[in-house]
Amino acid sequence: MPNKYIFNVSFYMDPSYFSKWESWIERELFPLAGHLNPGNSHEVFEVLSGVNQGMKVFSVQFICKDEFQLDRLQKGLIPVFNLFKQQFGEEVTYFESVLKKVQ
Repeated sequence: MPNKYIFNVSFYMDPSYFSKWESWIERELFPLAGHLNPGNSHEVFEVLSGVNQGMKVFSVQFICKDEFQLDRLQKGLIPVFNLFKQQFGEEVTYFESVLKKVQ
């Protein structure tokens, strides 16, 4: 069975930034990710937790079929995340992680 990787980006924000963030992922993040790995899918999940302290937390997951696609996505998204930091500053924070399917 081929490896399958998920490039995960988790976002943490005040609910008042949700619309602006949602517009940004549709306009900037998803088109670039689609260009880097054509045909690959992505999903968005809201993280439901009692420790969110009134904040919104989202997990955006990009499916990669191999390490090559994962590497291309991680490196290729650096410019868009640099612009994200300029646009949102500390108002919306994020971190990246990688998940590897084991079964």
